[in-house]
Amino acid sequence: MRKAFIISFFFFLVLFSRDSGAREKESTDMIKANYYYNHLAFYKAIPYYEKIVAENDNAQIYSRLADCYRLTGDIIKAADNYKKALDKTHGDVVMLRYGQVLMELGQYDEAAKWLKEYKKSNLNDRRVTNLIAGCASAPERLKVVSKTEPILLSINTDHSEFAPVVWNGNLVFASDTAINLYKKSSDWTSSACYTMYTVPCDDAGNCGTTPVTVTTEHDMAWHDGPCTFSADGDTMYFTRTKYNEKFFSRGTVANDNKTVVLETMVATDFDESTHKFTKIKPFVFNSKNYSVVHPTISPNGTMLVFSSTMLGSGSDLYICMRNKKGKWLRPQNLGVTINTEGEEVFPFFANDSTLFFASDGHEGLGGLDIYKAHWDKIKHIFSAPDNVGAPINSSYDDISMALAPDGTGGYFSSNRPAEKASDNIYYYKKK
Repeated sequence: MRKAFIISFFFFLVLFSRDSGAREKESTDMIKANYYYNHLAFYKAIPYYEKIVAENDNAQIYSRLADCYRLTGDIIKAADNYKKALDKTHGDVVMLRYGQVLMELGQYDEAAKWLKEYKKSNLNDRRVTNLIAGCASAPERLKVVSKTEPILLSINTDHSEFAPVVWNGNLVFASDTAINLYKKSSDWTSSACYTMYTVPCDDAGNCGTTPVTVTTEHDMAWHDGPCTFSADGDTMYFTRTKYNEKFFSRGTVANDNKTVVLETMVATDFDESTHKFTKIKPFVFNSKNYSVVHPTISPNGTMLVFSSTMLGSGSDLYICMRNKKGKWLRPQNLGVTINTEGEEVFPFFANDSTLFFASDGHEGLGGLDIYKAHWDKIKHIFSAPDNVGAPINSSYDDISMALAPDGTGGYFSSNRPAEKASDNIYYYKKK
């Protein structure tokens, strides 16, 4: 309630501290729309921008409305509004975003046209070069016929289920389904914040029907997940919204840019009776200035890879090496072989030398694709990544590859059209 009061007070100041001329130039709806947009409350911004564009045919408003739809998962409406913005002005970022959503919709020729326009004034952007190449190669990649198609798991709902990982014979995943009613809602999407769940699954991907929460004794009302486990299953590394527990300043923590920070936590001492980890501490390289998320640890426990906004422009993958004394050494950026101007997220160690991750900056089929890279133990670098291809990848967002312990199959997440809406978890049997 205190936070809501502060926001209300902010609006009071904005709306009533302007002179009459300023109020005439910028409507109340515009103030609210821009406020929600700038505070990443995209779901809340949409109705205001919709109302404004009905009365004001403006390229910037169309572009912001398109951003809101893209970031809340409605790429058809996003494409429609990016097109309306481009009918009025050819802004670079709009051309790039329009090209990206067209790729997700499988409209590769039209996507390539706009990406090439963007490239004319962004010659050094390796990401757009890869996207253009992807527009040319994707149609053939999608023609690949597989003997086994991914199976949509029965645990999926019309909310988001993603980031699966196998732990002690169970499948652990993150979801914003409202099983935990104490969870707050995300202004970004309007859904509940993420919680980690576990459900028993066999080696063929057959899962139980009733997920159980699995996190710590101090569950937060904000985002928890995704996670990774040490090889012995005794330690869990997971993503959590940075949160201040002091009584008079309790709540999420934002950086200097007013963006809420996510961090990696380390949980130990699992209690079988409560299904909770009882001890939790922050990862040593968390920061108040940027996010440290999506951790994955190698089976031998010597390497930890995570995604971070450390450089301030997009998410890159970083690696921490553990020395013989068990201390994590300072993280190192994985470099241009792995990282692009786009987003590199959701890494997963399949073994001590094979890393899967998702990216929208390498040559792919559209949206986020899953890639595989190999660790060179002598040079201490990863190889150039390979796209794992269809049917695991599609023109939509495909993320979070996790292989089963026996190596015969695995799990991944995708927002491709399916019986259930939003992000779903699939099981895939290797050929």
